[in-house]
Amino acid sequence: MPDEVQQTFGFALYHAQVGLLHAAAKPLKGFGSAGVLEVAEDWRGDAYRAVYTVRFAEAVYVLHCFQKKSKHGSETPRKYMDLIRERLKEAEALAKRSQAMKNAEGMNVYKDLGFPDSEEMLVKAQLVVKIAHILRERGWSQQQAATVLGMTQPKLSKMLRGQFRGISEMKMMDCLVRLGCAVKIVVGPGSQAIEDRIEVVAA
Repeated sequence: MPDEVQQTFGFALYHAQVGLLHAAAKPLKGFGSAGVLEVAEDWRGDAYRAVYTVRFAEAVYVLHCFQKKSKHGSETPRKYMDLIRERLKEAEALAKRSQAMKNAEGMNVYKDLGFPDSEEMLVKAQLVVKIAHILRERGWSQQQAATVLGMTQPKLSKMLRGQFRGISEMKMMDCLVRLGCAVKIVVGPGSQAIEDRIEVVAA
């Protein structure tokens, strides 16, 4: 899948890990609850979908990712629905057998998806979630927010969807400052693991 689509899906899964709902995620019809969700992303005329479940407390299970080639209607093709149901049963079995999994705060969905810059992507995701939360609370339009944050509306829209390659962590921290937040950088002793050096903690 295109990198931009992967970024959107990864950001949606990060939302799920921390108990939030990405703007593009909606319940998939036919499963009786909001426990199975579909994320839709259109890119250059092609339609892509990712389906995941949050029914199980210890993990988010991705059930299927695919390019939707049908030009008629928005329904998920039956062959994919059958596959999703089969994998949901497998996920339920895995959930019952799983033992002492790490909690969501210690997991990195971008690493699971094979992103080479997974730690940087996770930090950016954490910063963008905070920015998006403030914008929702204030009820600003994207155009209004873009003016305050010093970026174009299309660039802000992509960032909020999770497509934030090309936007530095420093720019995101500047956005938080422009929104009236105090951003503090604390330098202290760390562990031997390189990926443990940077952490975002929202006060």
